[in-house]
Amino acid sequence: MIVTSNTPLNVPFKEKDEAKSHGARWNPAAKHWYIPEGVDDTPFAKWMDGAPAVATKPQQAQTKVSTTQPNHNLPKSADIEDINAMLRDAVESDEPPF
Repeated sequence: MIVTSNTPLNVPFKEKDEAKSHGARWNPAAKHWYIPEGVDDTPFAKWMDGAPAVATKPQQAQTKVSTTQPNHNLPKSADIEDINAMLRDAVESDEPPF
């Protein structure tokens, strides 16, 4: 059926590219995807289950939050490669880098 007004969709973040490929548009003010007026809603059936989803990003790994001062192990002579290595190590171990 061709929609006669912008129709909100409940599109998970990981499926946004698929919805976009069918013609869905993003409403930045309302933070949801929608079917523009005049577009067939058939390919959007799986996202038409009620209220629009709040814009979310993929789940990130939980990190520990410290209430103490951070431990800055970064030497004054560190260059960008040292910083990148520390960040890579932190991401792989789920520990904060500093």
